[in-house]
Amino acid sequence: MMTTKRLQIIIITYQTNNCKQHPISDFCFVTGMCLQFLYFHLMKLKYAFLSFLFSFAGMLCTAQNSFIDGLKDQLSRSSISSSEKFKIYNELTEYYRVSDQYSTAEKYVQQQIELARTEHHYTEEVKALSQKGIIKLNQSEYGQVPAIIDAANTVAQKSRDKTAALYAAYLNIYYSNVLGESENTIKLIQKTLPEVEKYPSEILLNAKLNYLLYGIYAEWNDAKSATQYAQKAIDLAQKSGNKNMLSSAYSAMAVCYSFRYDKTKDLKDLEPVIEMCKKAVSLYHEFPGHVSDYAHALALLNLSNYYLSYPEITPEIRTELQNKTKEILDLTENTTYKQNIQAGALGILSNLATRDHNDALAEQYLLKSEHLLLTQKPIYYHIMISVVNDLAQLYARQQNYQKAYEYQSKLTEYNGLLYDENQVETAKRLEAQYQSQKKEAELLVLNEKADSLKKEKFLYIGLGIIGLIGAFFMFRSYHYKLRYSIEREKKLNTEKHEAEMQVQLQEEEQARLKAEEELLTLQQQKLQSEVLASQLHIQHKNKVLQQLQTQLSDTDINIRQVVKEENRVDQDFEKTTFRIQELHPDFFKHINEKARQKLTPLDLKYCAYLYLGMETKQIANLLNVEPKSVRMTKYRLKKKFGLDENTPLDAFFQGIFPKNSTRLH
Repeated sequence: MMTTKRLQIIIITYQTNNCKQHPISDFCFVTGMCLQFLYFHLMKLKYAFLSFLFSFAGMLCTAQNSFIDGLKDQLSRSSISSSEKFKIYNELTEYYRVSDQYSTAEKYVQQQIELARTEHHYTEEVKALSQKGIIKLNQSEYGQVPAIIDAANTVAQKSRDKTAALYAAYLNIYYSNVLGESENTIKLIQKTLPEVEKYPSEILLNAKLNYLLYGIYAEWNDAKSATQYAQKAIDLAQKSGNKNMLSSAYSAMAVCYSFRYDKTKDLKDLEPVIEMCKKAVSLYHEFPGHVSDYAHALALLNLSNYYLSYPEITPEIRTELQNKTKEILDLTENTTYKQNIQAGALGILSNLATRDHNDALAEQYLLKSEHLLLTQKPIYYHIMISVVNDLAQLYARQQNYQKAYEYQSKLTEYNGLLYDENQVETAKRLEAQYQSQKKEAELLVLNEKADSLKKEKFLYIGLGIIGLIGAFFMFRSYHYKLRYSIEREKKLNTEKHEAEMQVQLQEEEQARLKAEEELLTLQQQKLQSEVLASQLHIQHKNKVLQQLQTQLSDTDINIRQVVKEENRVDQDFEKTTFRIQELHPDFFKHINEKARQKLTPLDLKYCAYLYLGMETKQIANLLNVEPKSVRMTKYRLKKKFGLDENTPLDAFFQGIFPKNSTRLH
């Protein structure tokens, strides 16, 4: 007997799947095992039943053409206000997006963006950009999303309405979840949720974020956390009045209850699962027009799938299953991308036929499912593999080995195509993750460098040594397919440039310090010359006073003659002191370097006098010593400089520092 085993239910939002599937809304999730588990264990399963649960549509998302036509008719009226237009644009965009009619959805998104820019309504522009980013993610166009995220963040910064920033953050969260960065997604949600909770008008966005958290924890098989966030989603959806969100939350809670049933296999634990599914289904009839036919068909398919978990199908359950599958087929007759749902309904009928040992009828349903799936482009290989595998087993059981081999070959082919599809999708996500992480790293580096530059600037200002000598700038780029080696080279060039700038700063600082040191040396030498001149002046005055005192004691002295003589000597002295002050600034430094023995201050005075061309008698008069003492000092200086007796000291000093002035007489 051919039996159908219901796969373990793991909630995965459509953006986190490894395969491309047709998303129903922000929170379309799959009933079945994880896709990787399905691929590697497909041959062990009798029938891989993969159905879409009821999903959240964001706004009213009815499949009836009259409702959509009514929205379009309102939009064409000239009397409609801008706020009403924005509301209609959001509804139309949501409707066509969840219906996988992306080109039409993008058309309304663009119109909404243009109107928002004309009206300078930044919040609505951010909402439209968020929709645009989600559409691109649904189409696996990951590379285009970062630019949209940046645009949404830029517009949100201009807006005075803080809700704009929340929608920009929601797009970033959505993108992170698509890339499979579950931990980062949780961090971003936990950061955003407290802000969303401050705005009662954004209760629906609050429900979406809690629903995302539920999906992540359900995928991790964390039943406790998944149940907690599913219950929050139910409470918030009830307050928001959005029946689509409420139906999705009910289905989510059913999945949470199913964790316990999967462990115990106790039919008592299956009852709350069925009850939650019934609540999701009942909303379609309780609130006509609030739930789309397409979404209702998904809820019916999910409920029917749980009914098949019963080991024995009672007549009542069989009748209900048959009625629900018929209703599913009727509801999806005019629905876009209906093949997966109808194939699921036919799978239920095939299961019932197998339980009745009616292989011919089961074969009929399976062949019809295969035909339906082949009409969908691209083919949804997960369900196709299950159907083909069941057909191969059915023909093998009937000993129709030719057909069994044919479908076994198809199974191998579809497995290969699914693997290739998963590889391509994985490569796209990994590339997007790499680009996202690279951009975050670049931003982090830029922020760190900006902080460092700021600290250096304050340091230079505080010390008063140098000012800001350069401006730092870098351009962010979105060349997502640049090789890592090129990025590494750019980084090395940047570090090299910074090192060169640092070296240049150090060289300039050293040059400045050296100039200051030389200036201080010159000032010191000039001061030394001035001190020497002052000492000579004081000594001369003291000598004059002593001479006057001696001469005044003589009553026969001619005062006029003394004054005249003194004036002549004083004039000579002034010339001498002036010449000393005009000595080369490095005079004393160089004669000290030339001397082989240490020179005393008195030696330096004699050197200065000799350099100025003063004769022995003049030096004796200035220093008030005997000429003999001056000649002895000259002899001693020659010894200290290592000169022979025939080398004049004044010529020696002139050789060190030539001067243009004439000698003193």
